[in-house]
Amino acid sequence: MSKLLDRCKKCVDSVYINWEKTRDPDKHVIEKYEVWGIVHLALYILNFDEYNELKQYIYDSHGYDVGGVKTGQMEIDDYEVEDE
Repeated sequence: MSKLLDRCKKCVDSVYINWEKTRDPDKHVIEKYEVWGIVHLALYILNFDEYNELKQYIYDSHGYDVGGVKTGQMEIDDYEVEDE
């Protein structure tokens, strides 16, 4: 694992530190966008295999599919916030 991938994973983990401690749905939406932003940056700084490893790590560790982990492709639902 490269240092950049390791740092990306730590950055994602830092977003989720207090995830379970809040019941505010708006905070969860903001945190998902923060993680998506980290992944978007990772697309430009990691190689393809590490980029996909980061997305899989996020899904395995935090249960959030930033796109393409479950289905292999990005879906419009990955970009839009659902009304709850």
